[in-house]
Amino acid sequence: MQARSKSLLRSIRNPKAITSISSAESLATEVKLLQMDGDRASDMVDSVKSARILIVEDDIICREIVGAHLKSEGFSTVEATDIASGVKAFASHSIDLLITDINLPDGLGFDLVKRLRGQRDCASIYMTSRGGSGDRVRGLEDGGDDYMVKPLDLPELTARVRAVLRRYRKALPVPSPLDSVVVFAGWTLDLVRRELADSKGGLIRLTRAEFDLFAALAQTGARPLSRDYLVEVVSSADSATRERTIDVMISRIRRKLALAHQPAPQIITELGAGYRFKAPAPSPV
Repeated sequence: MQARSKSLLRSIRNPKAITSISSAESLATEVKLLQMDGDRASDMVDSVKSARILIVEDDIICREIVGAHLKSEGFSTVEATDIASGVKAFASHSIDLLITDINLPDGLGFDLVKRLRGQRDCASIYMTSRGGSGDRVRGLEDGGDDYMVKPLDLPELTARVRAVLRRYRKALPVPSPLDSVVVFAGWTLDLVRRELADSKGGLIRLTRAEFDLFAALAQTGARPLSRDYLVEVVSSADSATRERTIDVMISRIRRKLALAHQPAPQIITELGAGYRFKAPAPSPV
């Protein structure tokens, strides 16, 4: 624990110590936003400053440093040391964003995210010393919105928190009735309830990231979407893992669609272009 705390403190003194999943374009946008002058930048930042953030971290020094920094940036924070106290805090407060370590005393942060999202939806960022690609892919597949590897850079953490909250809140407004449901060959994609139902009414259970990925493809129709674009849809990722992350999610979605045992929508691989959506053929009358 002391070694982890010292590593975090070194990163504060050395802002160049940044190791995390990120789209270069997304991070560049965040930096530009923080450097913008005038009311436009203030309005964009103020729109997320009222957010309440739950920090679940058993390392007290790390937790308090992150909490103090986010408070200095105008956020409201709640702190917890493990899954049990995190669940209790989540139930007692209106939480907009969860920041959790993966290795917790009573379990894994992956399980905490699943458990909390079973109660109500919220954005989430993993904050951990585990940087393996397997953990990153699992975190994003399980519904995580971003993933940072320690040692942390606090200004970057602030930028990522704001980016995730903006993406999350942008998805909250209810679409108009004409745009909220996509229907194809009896299948129904409900963008408000975030549900995909087959032609017999059976629900296809998708994670948050899988739903966002499928919805982006379904709403685009036959036009292929690049992997880089799809990375931006589901989260941010570095160049070393972005393609694998999207490919794994596509494979999982395909398997779930196949379980419907009826004509199902397809996700077609377009060599050099990405993926495109193909609706199932209408059932014969």
